[in-house]
Amino acid sequence: MDEHILLWINQGWGNALFDGLFWWVSQRPEFTYPLALLLLYDCSRREGRAGARLFLVLLLTITVGDLLGHLLKDLFAMPRPCQAIFEQLRALGGGVVRRCGDKPNGMPSNHALNFTAAAVFVLWTLPWRRWRLGLVALAVLVGLSRIYLGKHYPSQVLAGALIGLALGTLAAWLAIRYRRAWGLPAFVGAGLSPEPVEGHLTNSVHPSTSSGRTEISVRPEPVEGSKGAGHGLSPPVFSGMPSMNAEPISPAALAPHRLSLVVPLYNEQDNVEPLLAGIHAALADYPMPWELIVVDDGSSDGTHERLRDAASRWGRHVRVLELQRNFGQTAAMQAGIDAARGEVIATLDGDLQNDPADIPRLVGRLLSEDLDLVVGWRRNRQDNVWLRTIPSRIANRLIGNITQVRLHDYGCSLKVYRATVIKEVRLYGEMHRFIPAWMSVRTAPQRIREDVVNHRARMHGESKYGISRTFRVLVDLLSVYFFLRFLTRPGHFFGRIGLVSGGLGTLLLGWLFAQKLLLGANIGTRPLLLVAVLLVLMGVQFLTTGVLSELITRTYFASSASRPYVIRTIGSDGADAEAGWCVAHG
Repeated sequence: MDEHILLWINQGWGNALFDGLFWWVSQRPEFTYPLALLLLYDCSRREGRAGARLFLVLLLTITVGDLLGHLLKDLFAMPRPCQAIFEQLRALGGGVVRRCGDKPNGMPSNHALNFTAAAVFVLWTLPWRRWRLGLVALAVLVGLSRIYLGKHYPSQVLAGALIGLALGTLAAWLAIRYRRAWGLPAFVGAGLSPEPVEGHLTNSVHPSTSSGRTEISVRPEPVEGSKGAGHGLSPPVFSGMPSMNAEPISPAALAPHRLSLVVPLYNEQDNVEPLLAGIHAALADYPMPWELIVVDDGSSDGTHERLRDAASRWGRHVRVLELQRNFGQTAAMQAGIDAARGEVIATLDGDLQNDPADIPRLVGRLLSEDLDLVVGWRRNRQDNVWLRTIPSRIANRLIGNITQVRLHDYGCSLKVYRATVIKEVRLYGEMHRFIPAWMSVRTAPQRIREDVVNHRARMHGESKYGISRTFRVLVDLLSVYFFLRFLTRPGHFFGRIGLVSGGLGTLLLGWLFAQKLLLGANIGTRPLLLVAVLLVLMGVQFLTTGVLSELITRTYFASSASRPYVIRTIGSDGADAEAGWCVAHG
């Protein structure tokens, strides 16, 4: 298989264009060294000495990778294809094929190792998108070039890339960990993990003018201590993690408001009673009127019956919405937000993993700092590390890179919103985890903050998250990227594709035309001619689609009355706007 793939690329892809391109990217004096000097210049120009020191760390990483690659070559002693099967290889330009020179061993490929290590290091440490995407693309191109030129087998290139991935990740981790000690730029590792600090971090937002991203700082530790009881029922007791409850908030400390708490539930019958008891205990001394909206997302295990009984026992401030069927967490959350009457809206999951006692503190921060959204950060997650925690961190990093709103925990349902802003956002699919990104379109990014909240292990029921939801989230992430970047200008999206496709097709046609005129080549039967014509036609189609999409945009903004759910029953009379609010006494 290794040899078959090698010969397919070396012989099947052979043409003059690839001969020149792949030879060039494989040469260090002609390609690698000028590229390194360009990166050094850009780092120094943007960040001065700190940028130059970051480049030196990258250079040291590549040097270590180069030495490691040579040691492994001697250890494995696996010959290169240009040494073992040189007579089967296609030479550049149709020349005579010769054996490799004084370096017969090829496991692993140093080119693939070094470029992958550099790309991964830059991907984790630099905020400049062009360098990050460019080096990733170059790493792939260089790896292909080593196979195309017959210098390495695909397995040797893959081994080098994997070693480079590990080496680049390790170097980036060291650079992030020792950023201050090494005098590296402040943006290194921004959004990955907080550095050890003393006391509280400053609650400010630092927009990066060089990268266009938004970095959102947090308070690493919440205030502890709380009291309160609710209606004769004890709140649920959890072990294994101290509670991060907030101190009671005095009426003078908050602007007058009403709080609506939205909790979507799906097959959580065992959690209904402890959930409501915990919420009432946490908000027993809350100084402002509040209501609880519990949305039953088409449960089939008796959740609705228990909710109905609990609502009648706790009072009219507990409102139960039963959806016609299971529409999903996002639609259920949207239903609760639409039904909310308060000026401040808080959401949390109904699986008891969020702590309701964190809500007053988050609301206090929202109002005191004049924010529009405070996002909970489950810094000490009580979930399976391999199935939930690590994938979540990767997803948060990916979402932050795409949406340019940097948060540690997009998936935390415990959030507090200003109602006037969140009601302008329409949710569907799995969009509830992208709410901060959506809200960044409706409000200034500096009005979005995050704060550490308590997190507990699930006690009852089963998690609704699985691998299928992961794929749905990835698809929705593409939609989020499109709408955030091109919602009001879709013609730019299709226009860019059309220009690239049409431009590439035009270049290929020009190259073929030059061959026909200057060399007298027969281009009529060449597949490349068909590819070039198709690229030009695709470019015209995409440009036309862009123009049409600009016209359709007006219709999109006019069609905002639809809802992603259907309400079956509303468990409490909400006709009186002043009825059904819970107010602390005493």
